[in-house]
Amino acid sequence: MLQPPAARVLERSDNKVELSLPLTDDFPCFVGHFDGLPVLAGVVQIGWALHLAEHYFARKFQFQALQSNKFQQLVRPPITLHLTLQYLPQKQMVKFHYRNGLGDCSRGALRVEELPA
Repeated sequence: MLQPPAARVLERSDNKVELSLPLTDDFPCFVGHFDGLPVLAGVVQIGWALHLAEHYFARKFQFQALQSNKFQQLVRPPITLHLTLQYLPQKQMVKFHYRNGLGDCSRGALRVEELPA
């Protein structure tokens, strides 16, 4: 999986974090996707949400399913994305919400199983 850019924490609590993710044209996730029209792939957004949730909530998750996912606009560089992650342990779910200065980019929920540390 392509690693996310270095994130800056904007706000944080036990089960919620808001991050700022700066993306430039030369970031590796844009190579070949697509020539002349770089777009952040949806699968990359989902992978980053899971990876960053594990990091910021200090847990190891096994992905089970994608729920209620919606891609609302293309993510094209250069851009700074804001990502909100919320862990709902009682529902075994991580919710994600990407947005930029123009509004929502994507949102959804990942059904996860929390693995032992």
